[in-house]
Amino acid sequence: MTPVQTTSAELSRRRDARRNRTLIIEAAREVFATGGFAAPLDAVARRAGVGRGTLYRHFADRYALAVAIFEDNVRDIERLAEEYDGRADAFDALLRAVVDHQVRSHGLFQAVSKGAEAPDLQALADRIVRVFAGPIRRAQEDGAVRVDLQPTDILDVMRMVAAVIEGEDDLARRRSAATRALDLLHHGLRG
Repeated sequence: MTPVQTTSAELSRRRDARRNRTLIIEAAREVFATGGFAAPLDAVARRAGVGRGTLYRHFADRYALAVAIFEDNVRDIERLAEEYDGRADAFDALLRAVVDHQVRSHGLFQAVSKGAEAPDLQALADRIVRVFAGPIRRAQEDGAVRVDLQPTDILDVMRMVAAVIEGEDDLARRRSAATRALDLLHHGLRG
């Protein structure tokens, strides 16, 4: 093989690996949302259309998979925070986005709630807290939220919403319950 052929083959393998990783993450998001965090990883591999070996080459265990899903969610929230930077409605937009991710990835709460037992997940939770610092400060200055609201309180809001949607397998009912919970929480968050 010439160097060009090797490079071309390697690039193709890398593309396939990235595609498989993306397929596995999306499949896991769906399987965990309906079957919970304890759902069989074989179901994830089947849904992704890959073999078990491919799944385990990318993710050593279900916690590694949960970290990948949560990291995707956090990156999405960070992108949204940049988009809403300095806007008065940033806090509300970010909070709704976090809840939307919870609704779609609700089976992950069991993993996320591990906290200190799962340092990778804790680091991602810390990123969420940092993302909310500026929008909370702005919302407080505008009188839109309580002055004693702390960025770390967002994790408690996430826990509350998770408790409300726990056991709700239907996406529409889960979304409705989460929206109602968020509306109720908003009244408590406002000054």
